[in-house]
Amino acid sequence: MAEPPLPDVRDWAARAWPSHDWAHARLAHGAFHRIAVLEQTVVARVAFGDDAIERTAREVRTLHVVAALGLPVTTPRPLGEIVTSGGAAGILTTFVPGVASDAPWPRVREPLAALLERLRATAPPDVGLSPPRAWCGGSSWPRIVADYLAPQLPTAVAAEAVALTERVVAVEAGVPPAFVHGDFGMHNLLWSGRSVTGMIDLDHAAWADPAIDVAPLIGQFGAAQVAEIAEPAVLSRAMHHRATLSLQVAAAAQLAGDTELRDFALGNFARRVADGTSHDPGGMRPRD
Repeated sequence: MAEPPLPDVRDWAARAWPSHDWAHARLAHGAFHRIAVLEQTVVARVAFGDDAIERTAREVRTLHVVAALGLPVTTPRPLGEIVTSGGAAGILTTFVPGVASDAPWPRVREPLAALLERLRATAPPDVGLSPPRAWCGGSSWPRIVADYLAPQLPTAVAAEAVALTERVVAVEAGVPPAFVHGDFGMHNLLWSGRSVTGMIDLDHAAWADPAIDVAPLIGQFGAAQVAEIAEPAVLSRAMHHRATLSLQVAAAAQLAGDTELRDFALGNFARRVADGTSHDPGGMRPRD
């Protein structure tokens, strides 16, 4: 039997926060959230799935910590308490001004390099963030891949999934941790002119290998171009991280009970393995 459709997030937000007029809110979504944006005012983020309350609570903790870091960009701050209803959990956050950019690499290269450097230099707070990849299992992620995801894949692809996951854990071991956004792609950066002025969707933020934030840029711009702003060792580790991004989404979907998203992510992983583009869309491979 097909699952019932998820409710319109504007209706959900109207019940949760009736003091705001959500009728004309701009809608957006991520893999695990539905979002309603009241321009220049507030943003509703609503999570669905088996672990929606746990994920939302972790996101609230993360946003509080990030807001206290003194980052060089604006980030959303949580407003009020978590609201739960109908198997979903939602939070209200401040609106982050700025516009998305689809500018080519030569125009965004220097601002991205400068921001990554500033993030790496951020001093850790007294209260820490969640461990790396908490959103997709944390230290249990390799076990989730081996026990739940690999059996869904053809034998050769399954072996590659396990090997790539183990390789990520190995290459990041001993790397001094830095603040990472965790999903440092252009879709989560907001600009004013030629400067990055805001970051959104910080639910993956952690103290971790800084190569994690280089990995999404490889997926968007290619390793050959990203090499212009990343040291060789960082670029190499970033390619290892990039090779497992689909497995991270699949693991998070497994935890959320979203088999449709899990299978979609595993399909992406299998196609990249077949095409030789797991580490880089252009086919480059890490040096180790």
